[in-house]
Amino acid sequence: MKNILLISHGAMAEGVKGSLEMIVGHLEQIHTVSLKPDGDNIQFENDLLAKMKALNGQTLIIADLAGGTPCNVAVKNYLEDDQVEIVAGMSLPLVIEAAVNSTITADELVGLSKDSIVNVKAKMQQTVEVTATEVETDFDKYKEYEGKAKLVNVRIDERLIHGQVAGIWATSLDTQRIIVANDEAAADSLQKSSLRMAAPTSIRLSVLPVSEAAANIQKGKYGKQRIFLLFKNPADVLRYLEAGGSFETINVGNMSYKEGAREVTKSIQVMEEEETVFEVIASKGVKITAQLVPNDPSIDFMDKLRN
Repeated sequence: MKNILLISHGAMAEGVKGSLEMIVGHLEQIHTVSLKPDGDNIQFENDLLAKMKALNGQTLIIADLAGGTPCNVAVKNYLEDDQVEIVAGMSLPLVIEAAVNSTITADELVGLSKDSIVNVKAKMQQTVEVTATEVETDFDKYKEYEGKAKLVNVRIDERLIHGQVAGIWATSLDTQRIIVANDEAAADSLQKSSLRMAAPTSIRLSVLPVSEAAANIQKGKYGKQRIFLLFKNPADVLRYLEAGGSFETINVGNMSYKEGAREVTKSIQVMEEEETVFEVIASKGVKITAQLVPNDPSIDFMDKLRN
């Protein structure tokens, strides 16, 4: 496993690490060294050398600023070290990519970081090609794929597509298409545009009414594509199953607090009526797990809910 060392002026490195762990969970390979507000190049160099001495194997150093003291000290000490790569221009997307993709090169990281800078308002004003309603109903040409959809993950996540889904789950599972099954999102052009922006550009996206998602997937419309099926709430999941959809396992990721809800896990709060829905889903033979990010252990959600 490649070590990742974040270096910065002040608390930036620690802040980025903290934000990273909110999204992907705790990672043992992430470390930080900071130039303290009352420190200097000597303080930083001593701290850097001590930290590097404690690390084994390949290390990627990500500095906040090219030409700044942290970057300059790293270059001075490790320019000729084949076990150390140094990148400047720290950002959360860059660090996430480095953390979840252990084989990525320094040059590839730099290229991806450029793509992560987006003029959001301008992008939202563009016409975004997201499938709202796939009106084609002739499924005969997909007959060979009927009932054979490759669902790499089925998840309940109230936030739908966000950092954990787009940056961690979808990429780690080699997802080719994300399908959001939610009537409200499918009818809202602004929400569809937001979802398209949040999804990785390399992954196809369909935002569909629940019943249509069930029909398309069961009839094999997406062939051999690796599909990540995403629901906003358990009620939509039950409607999907009642519309003829099927899957063996579903992962509950995020359900935020609402007045009257009780905490099942730190990221999952459920209302009494939602508990009933989960019981019905489980009675249909669906295994329900709770797992925020892939690095977390998968737990039996219904055991947790009932205790």
